[in-house]
Amino acid sequence: MFASEHPRRVSVSAGLPAAAYGRVQPVGFFQGADVSKRTLLGIWKANHPQWIWACLPFWAGSLLFASGGVSPDRGILALFIAAVVTLQATAEFANTYVDRYEDRVHFPANPLVPGELGPAAARKALLLECSAAGLLLLALLLVSLNYYLVLAMLAAWAIGMAYSLPPLRLKKTAAGPLSFALSTAAIPIAASLVFGMPGMFMIAFALFLLIGTMGANLSTGQIRKTLESLVRSKKAPDRDVNIYELSTHKLGISIRTAVALEILAGLAALILVAGFWYAGVFDRALTIALFSSTLPFLAMTAVCRLRNPLKNFQRCVEFAGISALLIMLSYFSLSLTGVLQWHWYLAALASAAFLAGFFLLLKHVHPYGPVYSPRSDLMPGRLK
Repeated sequence: MFASEHPRRVSVSAGLPAAAYGRVQPVGFFQGADVSKRTLLGIWKANHPQWIWACLPFWAGSLLFASGGVSPDRGILALFIAAVVTLQATAEFANTYVDRYEDRVHFPANPLVPGELGPAAARKALLLECSAAGLLLLALLLVSLNYYLVLAMLAAWAIGMAYSLPPLRLKKTAAGPLSFALSTAAIPIAASLVFGMPGMFMIAFALFLLIGTMGANLSTGQIRKTLESLVRSKKAPDRDVNIYELSTHKLGISIRTAVALEILAGLAALILVAGFWYAGVFDRALTIALFSSTLPFLAMTAVCRLRNPLKNFQRCVEFAGISALLIMLSYFSLSLTGVLQWHWYLAALASAAFLAGFFLLLKHVHPYGPVYSPRSDLMPGRLK
């Protein structure tokens, strides 16, 4: 697709002093790679720390619910958390690396696009992170002797890496949304295995995440990239083109089908929640929280998709993001008030602290601006 292996270097931090990017002489493993403060910052961004941070409420809530108030071995818990963070970082880094070409369109803030991070340094940094992740898993196995836990984490890691890396690159196939959902649903299962076999509550919540995340991946991944490619294309499509009949990004189905699947997945997740509440698996507080965090945004997404999918595609991504944040914070807060018996205002303060950290990371790593604004000449009126 692109003639050059190395993206054109463009300064993205012209306002910073030159000393901010002082070079470090590469030695040993990084000999021959461009290692500087700018490169180290690029490695930091390539790990997408905002998404690692965003998953922490799910991990914390799952650990608390699975523990039932019983304190785990601190050494095992520390190794588990370190392994979880490193495994997710490698999966995010792999995705950043392999998307360095198409992100010129979809995510220009990818540090490999403007040259903050060179491909050679990125490959070596990713290899080091994968080695660290493997060592942490080995240490966790030796200390805990919990084979089920380590096997579950290995399976989730394999799925996360196969989502981005060749030869499978599942994100480019029809299995993409499912693989993404499986790695997300593994969170409550793996957390449960720290304490023993998963109970019905954790299995039920994992199923909710599995179905809901499949729909979210269609929205934030497949449909978004298809429409984003359209509004960024240099040539306007034919006036007679029906946007709903266009094929989605690498999925091989029409936008009409993808939108229907997105909405059906959201409704199916809510039906599961209602069923688990009726069966006594979910209590009333969690059921209300999940419904209120999902149903309004699902309805607004459906309306926006039907009214004008081209104009509203970024808004639908924002709806999915807000819904995911509310689900995470509701789950996290209920674990604090239900298991640790925290007062509601302390749980609210903890959630507010999480949000502050998330948005600070998001602003730094995943900036939005004019580069994400759709072209005015492809706005409604040019497509049916």
